[in-house]
Amino acid sequence: MRTPVFAMTVPPNSCRGVTLIELMISLTIGLLLTAVLGYAFLGSRQAFRTTDTLSRMQESARYAFERISSDIRMAGFTGCSFSTMANVLNTATDWDKDLFGFPLVGYEDTANPTYPNGVSGNVLRGDALTVLRADNSREWVVVHPPGHNASAATIPVAPTHNIQPGEILVITDCRHAAVFQMTGPANIGNDSTQINHTTGNSTAPGNFTKCFGIGTPSDPMCGSANSQLYTYAPGSRILRLSAVTYYIRTNDAGEPALYRQRLIASGGNAATTAEEMVEGVQDMQIQYGENTDGAPGVDTYVTADGVTNWTNVLSIRISLLMVSLSDESITTAPQAYTYNGATITPTDRLLRKAFTTTISVRNRL
Repeated sequence: MRTPVFAMTVPPNSCRGVTLIELMISLTIGLLLTAVLGYAFLGSRQAFRTTDTLSRMQESARYAFERISSDIRMAGFTGCSFSTMANVLNTATDWDKDLFGFPLVGYEDTANPTYPNGVSGNVLRGDALTVLRADNSREWVVVHPPGHNASAATIPVAPTHNIQPGEILVITDCRHAAVFQMTGPANIGNDSTQINHTTGNSTAPGNFTKCFGIGTPSDPMCGSANSQLYTYAPGSRILRLSAVTYYIRTNDAGEPALYRQRLIASGGNAATTAEEMVEGVQDMQIQYGENTDGAPGVDTYVTADGVTNWTNVLSIRISLLMVSLSDESITTAPQAYTYNGATITPTDRLLRKAFTTTISVRNRL
């Protein structure tokens, strides 16, 4: 007996594909959605890059201002109030050692600018600023016994130190202060308890004679056979001399950056070295708040060329022009910017923003 076979009837419209028109409409809608999403993504990505770059520029400017401010506020600081100052270095008038003469001085970006040694020839553009002060981040105290031996040119100190021969130091007993150079002993680590300074006539580094420790350079006793050595009493303090010049320079990557030329010791002698502080600083313009009438407060802000007396500068206004890095083409077209009174349209697509701050010279207020 044969098994019956049942035939299945398929409805005519139950199994059909899409038409060409429907496929084209679907593809068009998909492409439109992809374009919208892509445009939104690119817009968000560009906004993120711009915001991220601006944030980085702002943070870099804030860091630069903090570092510069810490020096400016303490410009001319010598460790203590006193009545007599003495710089017993043979190179006392060098920019990085003249603590008592010019602890704060600026240099204007002119057609033929004059910058300090070590800085001259390296400035990309903009103004420069030199600040000297006793570095109060660490200090050493003259101990007794045996105390400062002026004849032997030795100073016992506590705590132990890591000062190297050739470093420039400041010593003060709150009556007299002197800038001198440590000549020895050679130190390894932080275990030295003695500082040596040079002996000799009144013009030799480190010899605390009467003309430097008590009187004035015009004192008839100064430099004579009867010069009196000055002994700093136990409790006197010794600090490193901090001397820096801030300026704009091109770094090793070819980017403009804020540098500082810093006083150091090298091979037993005083020297300076260039240190990169902040990358992406295109320009720096500085104005100085000067007191010209003797009354309290700043009378006017002028450029370095307009300062009549650097000891009367009570505040400093610094403007930094920050720029994105050369491989960061942030903008879609060159963006005009205004800086230092001029509006400039660059040829690149880098992002720029100016930041300004005013810093008081607290040590003079």
